[in-house]
Amino acid sequence: MAFNTKDERLLDVYALLTSALDLKAVLTQVLKKAGNLLRTEASGMLLVNAAAGELTYEAALGKARPRPREQPPIKLGAGLAGWVAASGKPLLAEDAYKDPRFSPALDQKTGFRTKSVLYLPLSARGRLVGVAELINKVDGTPFTPADQALFARYCAVAAIAIDNALLRRKAIEQDRLGRDMQIAEQIQRAALPSDIPSIRDLRVECRSLACRYVAGDVIDITRLPDGRLAVLVADVSGKGVPAALFAAKFSADFDAVIDPASGAVELVNAGHLPPVIVGPLRGGSRLAVTPGYPPLGVAEEQTYQSAGLTLARGERIVFMTDGVYDAKAPGGGRLGQKKAREILADSPELAVPRLMKAISRFTAGQPLADDITVVGVGYGDYEERTFPSQTKFLAPARQFVEKLALAHGFDERKTGAILLAVTEAAANIIKHTYRMSPDGRIRIGVERRSGQFAVHIRDWGDRQEPGRFASRDLADIRPGGLGLRYIREVMDVAEFDDKLWDGNELHMLIRGSTKPCR
Repeated sequence: MAFNTKDERLLDVYALLTSALDLKAVLTQVLKKAGNLLRTEASGMLLVNAAAGELTYEAALGKARPRPREQPPIKLGAGLAGWVAASGKPLLAEDAYKDPRFSPALDQKTGFRTKSVLYLPLSARGRLVGVAELINKVDGTPFTPADQALFARYCAVAAIAIDNALLRRKAIEQDRLGRDMQIAEQIQRAALPSDIPSIRDLRVECRSLACRYVAGDVIDITRLPDGRLAVLVADVSGKGVPAALFAAKFSADFDAVIDPASGAVELVNAGHLPPVIVGPLRGGSRLAVTPGYPPLGVAEEQTYQSAGLTLARGERIVFMTDGVYDAKAPGGGRLGQKKAREILADSPELAVPRLMKAISRFTAGQPLADDITVVGVGYGDYEERTFPSQTKFLAPARQFVEKLALAHGFDERKTGAILLAVTEAAANIIKHTYRMSPDGRIRIGVERRSGQFAVHIRDWGDRQEPGRFASRDLADIRPGGLGLRYIREVMDVAEFDDKLWDGNELHMLIRGSTKPCR
């Protein structure tokens, strides 16, 4: 096949796509080669910024065009280049001054006289990525349709170069964002309470979901020197990484202080949702009424007074940020206070994990409207122990549960069944979650009240899929899964919880008539 001079020059332009030149250099070379071929006085390449609705110069040649950085952006639809970008159509004019869309402002600034112009839209993969322009032919003749056809071939190369550059930039930004997210998540996780203090008669749970990669909510849970539990739940203004980084450095007085000996709670509410109190029976809930104060930092010299209340044994107080009520369904409806309280009251012992699961079902994968943080503190007969993830510690774990099961009023047969269920669950954690690593931890918490016995088994291993916690039919003789079936047969409720930010938890409940606890 024979090539003419124009074809050979165009092949040189295509070769630029495989070179190591950056986008500006490639576009400048395209303008130079097209300008030399068509003998033009000035030319330019503009990129589309769809988010800002603007065109910006990436490359420019000739006296008619100052350096790209010195040229202001052009609004889509404004001027000749803006019209081409908005319409997606080429523009060929013999005399720009006769076109009402033309603005002579740049000519007046540079002293250049624009005459004939040629503008072409640059498209790649079905979308506009820029606009190319040629201004004035050296011989004074106007641009022709033949010039337009030839310039279009060069513009095709420019469009590919722009699209490739945008893809590279996006990949780099995503990679940088990914690294930033990992750093921000590490900072935030370091600020979240992983080791909640163990205090007899207080069961503490906390969950957090971020609406933008990382959450800006603050949680702090600690044991005071006098044995009381202090809880802070704060919603930092803003979302995403800035809020999370601020939250990691944020410190303030505690929202609530809870006495495990009496159930007395001292509260301060600075613009938060009022806590919800549920239990001991199903279906009941009430709001913890506290004086309403503005958020911290809103009003200067604001003083905050605490309010007091007392939890009955078996009651649970739940602190929430407003992201719970603001959670939205795909159709736009909000979860709201009424529905959230119904979920919490339906099963007080599982109030926190069931609320988080309900939010996931309600939002159905839609982005959250706000960060969500929930902290629940149950007051009553509760004890917990933490054991290494080693099979030799299964015996002391069983002894711990056995003592409490017998004290609860179960006979030896029922107690034995409970111990087998607990052993099966703990053994599964050692084998599957920690993969026989001896360095893990397993926490077993036992919560008791009249007519109910609950065992909560927590790990800090890799997050497991809820589908793995599924029992098999007895007719299926493959190994594995029968222990899970046994757990479900022994327990009235067995629910796997994967909504923690670090690890997993299994909740097992037995409901029935037993002698009252102290």
